[in-house]
Amino acid sequence: MKIAVQMIGYFMPYLKEGKAVELSFAKESLINAKEMGYDGVQLSGFGRVTDEVIDFYRDTCKELNLKIVATHINFLDLTQNLEMVIKAHKEWGCDLCGIGAMPMEYQGSYEKYVEFSNLINKIGGDLLKENIFFMYHMHAFEFMKFNKKFGLDILMENTNKENVKLLIDTYWAQYGGVNILSLIDKYSDRLNTIHLKDMKIVSTGEKFFDLGKQVICPLGEGNIAFEPIVEKIKSLKIDWIIIEQDYSLDEDISGDYKKSLEFLKKIV
Repeated sequence: MKIAVQMIGYFMPYLKEGKAVELSFAKESLINAKEMGYDGVQLSGFGRVTDEVIDFYRDTCKELNLKIVATHINFLDLTQNLEMVIKAHKEWGCDLCGIGAMPMEYQGSYEKYVEFSNLINKIGGDLLKENIFFMYHMHAFEFMKFNKKFGLDILMENTNKENVKLLIDTYWAQYGGVNILSLIDKYSDRLNTIHLKDMKIVSTGEKFFDLGKQVICPLGEGNIAFEPIVEKIKSLKIDWIIIEQDYSLDEDISGDYKKSLEFLKKIV
């Protein structure tokens, strides 16, 4: 089993501002990932797909001997520029194409979930013709219920398992109140990889009745038991496992990614 890093931890400031990631910053971040000991990367939040972006990540990752394992692609590119998306994945040698989240306009009802399901099922089918697998990355909002069903189950029931794979995120499954191992079992035929992300509870600062709040932290510093998750993933013969961290509480994303890698290497 090889370990990749989700680049969103580096690129999130650009994503929040709706800006394309500066290529000089991207190169510095990729070098950091390589020097830490990661085998591969997931490209996410870098902006729109262009010929310049394709050439940059292809050449830089080849130079650093980093495998581009997976992506999260801008929704507009998936719906309006799929040929360029296909070109990118072929030149990157990457067969896992994802979307980071469902756009908010589809999140409010059963009917909207079905509409979105039909949309990604078509995209996934078109990608599959090019031997590229489409992955849907879940968060916690998919565990809201519509017509007594989780949103995630609505998505899965209304898509073909060949066309739409599922990228389970351990943090968001825990946040959503579901059993991570049971979720993996339920959708084992949809899994190509997994996001490992830890959760810990910190004080809210409330002096009267502090219930605590959930935050992302490096693997091994939180409350999620990763050993059984890793064993479960091994049993499914999944080749790549991806460490994701959206932010750093200490504002040291490289340090957190390094801690997570060191922890994971002890249990894989």
